[in-house]
Amino acid sequence: MSIIKVSVVSSHPIVVAGIRALLTELPAPERFACVPDARDADVVVYDAFNLALADHDPDELGLLITAHSGRVLALSRLLQPGLTARALAAGAVAPVSIGADADELVALIEAAATGAVTNDAALAHESLERLTTQLRTSAGLTAREQTVLALIAAGYSNNEIAAELYISINTVKTTIRNTYSRLGVVTRAQAVAWAIEHGYASLPPRPR
Repeated sequence: MSIIKVSVVSSHPIVVAGIRALLTELPAPERFACVPDARDADVVVYDAFNLALADHDPDELGLLITAHSGRVLALSRLLQPGLTARALAAGAVAPVSIGADADELVALIEAAATGAVTNDAALAHESLERLTTQLRTSAGLTAREQTVLALIAAGYSNNEIAAELYISINTVKTTIRNTYSRLGVVTRAQAVAWAIEHGYASLPPRPR
């Protein structure tokens, strides 16, 4: 069997190191070679959490999927199913749990490398839409709170939100405070991450 070159794309060094360690500690570690540059890889393990990072390249996953069609796995986390669904809807071929053991990881990498696993794009999009609706509903946000949250995720300041919605700055602050309470977050960064995870980040970024 030829060597399978694997690249792990994650903003968390410990995730990259952990997957590399799993692959190098196998009984036959020579089956895999971990490469730092995804362009050199046969299979890419993409950390879906990257999709929640406001400062991350929004085109990163799309470019990886274009370059490695059918060979991008989405590293998923149990508490963030929305990110995994987004990655699959974008074209990642299959999810791999961050809690997977070495055998599970190897099986998925080999399946992706040989084309034995495929992605049903239509089904992935349907799953994403269904999951996003469920997550939004479970949060119990009012229509105004949903709109304000979407504007926050798009980079609007409090004053810009007030101007956009024709409401007072005090109303904006009250709405944000109530929204944070419902979501269980305390900072704007946490609210943005939640919004991205739950499908509220569809507006274009605010021009600066």
